[in-house]
Amino acid sequence: MCKKCVNGLVDIHVYLSRIGEDVNADEWYLADARTDSNETEEEDFEAMLNDTLDVALSLSGVPADNRYKDSSQDTKKIKVRYKYIEGSKKHGTSKKSRDFCTAMMASNKVYRKEDILKMQQDGVNSELGHNKEPYSIWLHKGGVNCYCTWQRQIYIKRTRKDGKPYGGAGIRGTYKTTVGKARKEGFDAKRNKFKNNKRVAEAQIDRADKGHHPSYRPKNKK
Repeated sequence: MCKKCVNGLVDIHVYLSRIGEDVNADEWYLADARTDSNETEEEDFEAMLNDTLDVALSLSGVPADNRYKDSSQDTKKIKVRYKYIEGSKKHGTSKKSRDFCTAMMASNKVYRKEDILKMQQDGVNSELGHNKEPYSIWLHKGGVNCYCTWQRQIYIKRTRKDGKPYGGAGIRGTYKTTVGKARKEGFDAKRNKFKNNKRVAEAQIDRADKGHHPSYRPKNKK
């Protein structure tokens, strides 16, 4: 059980700012990716949250700054990160996103597998867990009936003329690539180092159980 669970837009926004990496167009190439965060033209989500950061940063639930650390899924040339995106294969996008999903998409960051797994320990979005218990964000994203998934993004370190990769921690000095090009550098999605549970890329709304806990029973059924 977490000492201080992370729930609510402000808490989640601050939490994500300490674990997610920003994509810098000057350091690597990023292919176009778009996500509907359900904002109207009048809404300025980032500005609203930034106005509260001075107070929110004092929260005891703010994690250590782990940005730019390497992941266990990384190699010297390959960097594997994940982006939270909306888009159910069967149902498309949701007309109304939850606070957690809105914050995840608005942050526009990429994350190491380790930091996503740690979200359960830190109780991120636990208010939507079974009996409000912390749950695996890695497998279950925003909870029951969530339309979101984790998109795996593979980056390759830029190399000098002598073939050695540029320095810089995390995904600094890399460019986004295709699986085909990454395979030439040793990436193999079937290897244990890179292999993930198939539920990581599955939206809860697409599951037969809609992402409910095995112990869940509808109120009208015994």
